[in-house]
Amino acid sequence: MRLAFDRRRSFLYAGSMNANLHLHSRFSDGTDWPVDIVRRALGHGLHSLALTDHDTLGGQGEFLAACQRFGVGATEGVEIDCVCPDLGYRSELLAYFPQHRYDGTAKLLSDVRDKRLAYLRMAIGGAKRQFPQADLSFEGLLKRKTSGRPEVSVEQLSFNKVDLFSYLLDLHLIPSDTSYRAFKKAYLDSKLLVESTYGKPSCEEVLRVVHADGGLVVLPHGGHEFNDDAKQLVKEAKRLKTLLDYFQNLGLDGLELYWYRNSQTKGINKIFRSEAKARGLFITYGSDCHGPGSGKETLGLFSGNFKGWPEGLSVPGAAVPKGPS
Repeated sequence: MRLAFDRRRSFLYAGSMNANLHLHSRFSDGTDWPVDIVRRALGHGLHSLALTDHDTLGGQGEFLAACQRFGVGATEGVEIDCVCPDLGYRSELLAYFPQHRYDGTAKLLSDVRDKRLAYLRMAIGGAKRQFPQADLSFEGLLKRKTSGRPEVSVEQLSFNKVDLFSYLLDLHLIPSDTSYRAFKKAYLDSKLLVESTYGKPSCEEVLRVVHADGGLVVLPHGGHEFNDDAKQLVKEAKRLKTLLDYFQNLGLDGLELYWYRNSQTKGINKIFRSEAKARGLFITYGSDCHGPGSGKETLGLFSGNFKGWPEGLSVPGAAVPKGPS
């Protein structure tokens, strides 16, 4: 079921809507709980938000309740790790559910999280062998991740390599000045802690399942595929066309304008805005905020005047942005 955007359609939310639609919480690899994200968003004048944790919708209940409480527009979302080996694409797709239905997607993500959890448990086993003097356990990592919120279940959480990195840092088992990238290369990419990895769904499967739920799929941070370099995007225009053609043929609905940390945001987004217009794709805005202390505290650094989801996807009772109160 393809829900490609038609430029002749009107939008559900007309007018100015300062939106940041790419945010992560502690339910995946962020540092804030959803309610804290919404509370902080008010201080940045944001009118509409989407929580897009990696491979989990577990935080959506808290997120929607907080948005309702503070009068902020909300859309359920998720960032799904996926692959297309033929293109060499190993990144993510953003899925949004303005109709509040995602049963099929939730089932797909449950399987993905099971694989993530199994990988993490094996990595902790490898860390115990590497650091025999330390009291390492999955329970210890879980306690750190839930941070005083015992009511949050394992099933709601999406575990990741950053969780292990932060856990070992907290226990002073790796030097405090170690970057995540250096840790990943030394301990995980080298297979020092765990030899296997976990499989990810194909991009084609993700689009099929999300569309079957009535959701929308957006290609995020497209500049990452070109080293966040606007000049490289221009130079490799043919590869960009191949990438976008592939996703559009699968039914891609939109492109994300994104905050790039190397001052190339304007140039890269200009290219993707032009591509969206030419291809009849709608645009979202996202800063990929992971919260204070994460290295990606970008909540107030980037947002945009989001026109809204196509009107055909509206449902009675949808959370309409009222602005900060």
